[in-house]
Amino acid sequence: MVQRAIMEDLDKLFNPKSVAVIGATNNPNKWGFSTFLSSIDGFEGSVYPINNKQEIVQGHKAFKRVTDVPGEVDLAVFVIPPASVPAVMEDCVQKGVKAAVLITAGFAETGEEGAKLQDKVLEIARRGGIRVVGPNCMGLWSASSKLKATMAPMPIDPGPLALVTQGGNVGGSVVRSAIQRGIGFHRYVSCGSTADIQVEDYIEHFGEDPEVKVILAYIEGLRDGRRFIEKVKKVTPRKPVIALKPGKSEVTARAIRSHSGLLCGPDEVYEAAFKKAGIIRAETPEELLDIATGFLMQPLPQGRNVAIITPGGSYGVICSDHCASNRLNVVKLPEETIAEFDKIFPPRWSRGNPVDPAGDRNLVAFLEATEMILKLDVVDAVIFMGFGGLSSIAKTFLRDFLPKFETHEEKGQPPRLLDLDSIISSLGGFLFQRDQGQKEIQRIMNLAIESEEIDAASFSSDSGLDLSRVLGFIDIVIANLVRYWMETYKKPVVPITFGDEGVYVKLKRGFYYAYSSPQRAAKVLSKLAEYKEYLEIC
Repeated sequence: MVQRAIMEDLDKLFNPKSVAVIGATNNPNKWGFSTFLSSIDGFEGSVYPINNKQEIVQGHKAFKRVTDVPGEVDLAVFVIPPASVPAVMEDCVQKGVKAAVLITAGFAETGEEGAKLQDKVLEIARRGGIRVVGPNCMGLWSASSKLKATMAPMPIDPGPLALVTQGGNVGGSVVRSAIQRGIGFHRYVSCGSTADIQVEDYIEHFGEDPEVKVILAYIEGLRDGRRFIEKVKKVTPRKPVIALKPGKSEVTARAIRSHSGLLCGPDEVYEAAFKKAGIIRAETPEELLDIATGFLMQPLPQGRNVAIITPGGSYGVICSDHCASNRLNVVKLPEETIAEFDKIFPPRWSRGNPVDPAGDRNLVAFLEATEMILKLDVVDAVIFMGFGGLSSIAKTFLRDFLPKFETHEEKGQPPRLLDLDSIISSLGGFLFQRDQGQKEIQRIMNLAIESEEIDAASFSSDSGLDLSRVLGFIDIVIANLVRYWMETYKKPVVPITFGDEGVYVKLKRGFYYAYSSPQRAAKVLSKLAEYKEYLEIC
């Protein structure tokens, strides 16, 4: 009964039909200004500004009290001084408000007096059946209601992720980074000090939501570890839960107490609790998102045997090191496979794993070798290095070599811009040594054009061929190929760019993401294997 009650309460929280922003204002220097601005951004329900001094707030009729609002109020968002919260919470009880978001800070995290004030607010809320997010939080986002009740406008899109965070800045950073990768959120909640609704309640709710595929959490402390484990371990066999939990030193523990008012406890206790609950642990916000991206894009590996294929030996060596530190086995390849590679690579190739063609320019052979590796039973996953973002290599070609390939109608005529076929042919000549290489790249690119329904005319602009669009298309080619490999062989193929940033490509068959370093790729692959091992025993 209690479990069903909290699930219903959270449904009311994320799917309100009306919202009151208490403390909404016309003063851009106050949080009530940006919170109201965020709340009306896309929300299709009613949003009421509550301000006892201003009659009009940002073009909307304001009300002095929540009880003055003529219609129902499902959700109240508080952006007022802490001392004023109890009286306004009484109004919310009288009005029949169902849930409240306390963006307001200055409660238990400030000490004994703040804790007493927090207890008073909670007692009032509970008397009226109001569930409370926070205090000291940054609000929430709900894709199903298009509600962005956050203390500052956030660039956020709908998607398959859900995030609960006890740190608003960390949450905002993860959301922004995800949006840059093209990945959105179905649910986001900055839960602050979790005075009422606990982290595990949100995770349980996300676990029941079919729109959520991967659950993320930033946790500073828990109020009831046993309850947390019991709730979360019911979710993890169905969906991965990834958590970032600081607190490995006393300095960090003191910072957590002053930030959220929570006791973080020994890190070893949390590590054991997370393992028991089946939680995958991340060390940084970037890693939290890296692992989530891996779960969304990759199939789970059957084991920890890895093959590395790289166009450069040094990065292969570095990748091997990171694989070892993440308990991944860089497996010995069968002699039969080595013999096959002898036929397609120059004699100087590495003759082992990592597979390094030692500077061979023939990308066709590189791709053929990757597929041969994926067919091996001894290989559970492949780290595909260097060509994860082929456009980074092609940029050099287009900048430095393209002028040499400009064509002339006849001698003495000015050069004309290359058309798409000429670009493909020239690029093929740059990347491949064998004649059939140009034909192969033409075939692969044509398949990408067909699968993504790309019109060759889209590569042109008023000034001629748009090279930036050509570069983006090159990444679409590789992305389609990697997705094809994963779907065909049911094995992870983790791409790496060799660049400063990852490469995201949106495809009709799903998205594609290439990591910027072997360290990040190896960590993600290790976490996928860790989750697969957990599923086998839970």
